[in-house]
Amino acid sequence: MREVRYFRTLKDRLSKLFSDWGRYASLWRWRRRPEDLERLRATIDRIWAVKREERTARALFRRKVVKPYWRVGVAYMFRKETKEPPYLFYAEFRKTVYTRTPEKYAEMDPKTLEWTKPKPWLEEELREIMFASSYKARRTTTGEIAHGEWLEALSKIKVFPFPDFECSAVDPREIDAPLDTQQYYVRIQKSEKEVYEYWTRDVEGWLRDYRGWVREMAAKGLIKHPEGYMRAVRQTTIDEFVEWWEKLKEARRAKK
Repeated sequence: MREVRYFRTLKDRLSKLFSDWGRYASLWRWRRRPEDLERLRATIDRIWAVKREERTARALFRRKVVKPYWRVGVAYMFRKETKEPPYLFYAEFRKTVYTRTPEKYAEMDPKTLEWTKPKPWLEEELREIMFASSYKARRTTTGEIAHGEWLEALSKIKVFPFPDFECSAVDPREIDAPLDTQQYYVRIQKSEKEVYEYWTRDVEGWLRDYRGWVREMAAKGLIKHPEGYMRAVRQTTIDEFVEWWEKLKEARRAKK
């Protein structure tokens, strides 16, 4: 099918652009030439343009297929450019699932009959993954989980629309995972040499470790209601958490 070949071409273009992104970020970091910065910014703009092009093409493709397969995805993305090292920061937390029944994962706008936003539970696990990433990698000098500092910094550099949501018709040949099985992807990028990617198996390990930690803290009496604790992690938005974090810091300062 012509559209499938076209989608593969777009995928190849994105792969090349992401490679260029890392290369120009590295050149800008080490040589500080204005032309490298311009190439970097132009490459990032082209990445978003290709993604928009794909979304538009898939919307047209969906109308040609009677009973399509669907790719449903939701992501949190964050990006910042700075004048000091590392010059560029990008973080992405993404969930994707292939399905024949998008109504399990998305909500439809009755006016447009389009799938326009994720089911609440689909987005909730992204917050749990972000907390699990803090548990695995981010610690304060006292050894505590630095989730507050992490979310406070990320909340200021969101990539909009936030969250990024996709519900696109796909050809069966594009499906690279079992149906109705959630796939995870996390990317942290600073430069060409500082790119950290984590896939489904990695993230599932994070979630197991995080939930095991909650049970351990509950056994020690440090978390009174483990199920309620994990539910709060899932259901508290980033903005709500940051607001609570600011109040907590103010209360701590007042005690001093």
